[in-house]
Amino acid sequence: MTSGKPLDTDTSRFRCVLRFTAPFHDVDMLGHVNSVAYVRWAESARAAYQIDVLKEDVDGPRGFVVGRLSLSYFQPLRFRDPVSVGIRVARIGAKSFDFAYLMWRDGDGAVAAAGETAMIAYNAVDGHSIPVPDAWRDAVTEFEAIPPEGPQR
Repeated sequence: MTSGKPLDTDTSRFRCVLRFTAPFHDVDMLGHVNSVAYVRWAESARAAYQIDVLKEDVDGPRGFVVGRLSLSYFQPLRFRDPVSVGIRVARIGAKSFDFAYLMWRDGDGAVAAAGETAMIAYNAVDGHSIPVPDAWRDAVTEFEAIPPEGPQR
């Protein structure tokens, strides 16, 4: 389900990072963070990126929807581990773009999971896809340390 490219596991490539302590409610009966928690953490990172970088409200008239989701798990995180969730735009197309995610334990930098989502730019009022707005392209280009792949305009 991945794009065939190696997953991005270099923490320095992620400028938008959420930091928190793994909460008890995300831990399963095996004593480690359950796989679904990583999906929720990715969603939280997307919301932060949408608000902070793209300057769009999460409940506004335009945004994006998930077209594809892929996560790979490398090692477990446990209750109260210090967690970082990094997000970056890895590719921009005409009507879609890809977010890359990296989730690691702060302190030792051990990578717990990495993945990507293909996002479709979306008009929430009319209920259909739209071209990726130029304002988003400009914001991503200005914010990201590494330019995304794909056509920029």
